[in-house]
Formats: sequence, C-alpha cells, structure tokens
Amino acid sequence: MSAVTALQRRVRPEPDDRHLQVVDAPARRHTLLYALAIVLVLGAATFGAVALNALAAAAAVESRTLDAQVVEAERQYAQRIADVAALEDPARIRAAAEDLGMVPADSVRHLQVERNLPADGAAPPTDTPGVRPDPLKPLLSAER
Repeated sequence: MSAVTALQRRVRPEPDDRHLQVVDAPARRHTLLYALAIVLVLGAATFGAVALNALAAAAAVESRTLDAQVVEAERQYAQRIADVAALEDPARIRAAAEDLGMVPADSVRHLQVERNLPADGAAPPTDTPGVRPDPLKPLLSAER
C-alpha cells in the first residue's frame, strides 16, 4: 500500500445547448432622483452646521457679556469694601464727632450693673400656663 493518493480526473460536464438565457431589459435607474436626494441631504447637513455655528457664536457673545458683568461686579465689590474700611476708620469717626461738637471725655468711668436675668440663674423663669417662652430671649438678653 502506498500513502500517495491517486489523482482524480476531472470530469467535464457535458455542454448544454441551452446555457445562454434571454434576459429582460435593464431596469431604468432614477439618477435624477438620487442626485436630488443627495443634494437635499447635503444641503440639510450644511444648514444644520451653519445653524449650530450661529448658536455657538451667540452663546459665546452672551458668555463674554456675562464675564464682563462679573468683572465689573467684582470691581464694585472691592470698591465698596474699601469704602466701608474708610468709613470705619477711627480717625474719621473722631473727626466727624468733633465736627458735630462732641469733645473727648476727661475721665472714663465704668458702671457695673447687677443683672437678674433668667439666663444667669438669678431670677427663676416665669411659667405662664399656655404660653411658650421664646427660646432665644435668654440668649439674646445674656449677651447684653
């Protein structure tokens, strides 16, 4: 036995007399319709791109306007902070008091007041039936 396979002969099919067939006329292509459709699609895409570009430009102008307003507001804020600092200046307050006819005190005296506040625990809180006391009143009166 041999391991070599034998070559097979190719058998030619017998020629058929009717291997040619009659075909119909080629289908008519609508080239004009395709061209119009492509022009419409490209026109719509161009219009969309131009419209989006115009919207982006309008948004950029609005953003620039808002940025300018923010810068102006920050400048005004800084100016007002400086104005407040100038108004709180002790020398200016002293000059304004002297313009009003006030004079500096000769001596300084301190008063010590005895406090009888509920927050201090010196006076008991008054309990009135049906009336709820204000919870902030002791805190506010204790700071005075």
